[in-house]
Amino acid sequence: MAKAVNNKHPESAAGIYTDLPTLLGSRHWASNLKLFSRQAARSMLLGETRSRFRGRGMEFEEVRHYQPGDDIRNIDWRVSARTGGTYTKLFCEERERPIHILIDQRSSMFFGSHGRFKSVLAAELATAISWAALAGSDRIGGQIIGDQSESDIRARRNKQAVLKFIHDLNEYNQRLPTTELSKSEKTIAGMIEECRRITRPGTAIFILSDFHDFDPLAMKSLIALGRHTDITLFQVQDPLELELPSGGTVSISDGQHRSSVQLGNSLQKAFIQQINERAKLIKDAAVRSRSVYLQVSTQDEPRQILNRLYGK
Repeated sequence: MAKAVNNKHPESAAGIYTDLPTLLGSRHWASNLKLFSRQAARSMLLGETRSRFRGRGMEFEEVRHYQPGDDIRNIDWRVSARTGGTYTKLFCEERERPIHILIDQRSSMFFGSHGRFKSVLAAELATAISWAALAGSDRIGGQIIGDQSESDIRARRNKQAVLKFIHDLNEYNQRLPTTELSKSEKTIAGMIEECRRITRPGTAIFILSDFHDFDPLAMKSLIALGRHTDITLFQVQDPLELELPSGGTVSISDGQHRSSVQLGNSLQKAFIQQINERAKLIKDAAVRSRSVYLQVSTQDEPRQILNRLYGK
């Protein structure tokens, strides 16, 4: 594991906090990723979500005489009617597209039992995606969400935009956890709605979160966002969140207080039901918003995850 970045959080060596040199150094391997060159690996996709981007977008270039094999949907009927011939529109690929990375750094992400904390895995994935976007000559912007505040980075196509994103992301991560976990003012529904407000059509959006508070309102916002953008959802999970210990008494802590919980059959069933209901809601929302939906685990390495998805 990487060395600690400062004396404030020496625990970063154990994957509890982000390590700035690691984030910056990921450029060396992330620059080889191709975010839009091919389908995401189907083995990592869940449900019948779409697995391709719309492309970088097309802009009109010129019209020419219709030729056999041309798409009839591109026929320019106005020009054809005016000239008495049949003309079709030609399009060229846009030179760039905006990349928007929405990353959750709220207190619920400050957890991990394997490898690294959810907040760290999300940060390392988001950073690598930003480096890959820069290597692809795309404009990079994003939102970094904390419990009470957020940082909005305007989309730009230069190294400074990526460095600004990484700097703010590292700062938000180092603040975790907040003093009182119950006072988080940010919701996933509000995060998605704000993303919809500030991004333009054709943007490729990457959302990284544990989606612990995903609800019908968040689903509605995600569907609206997906009408004009390409969305990839990374649900960051820890193995311990998906399956409670088999039984007995366990100790739990929020970082400030500690208590014990008896894990009986009724609690186990209620926990499993809650997990399944939330998973179904997220999957349904992904299908209806035409999002690529992936579940990633804290026990997996960020480089391996992204190489499986976007490696050459």
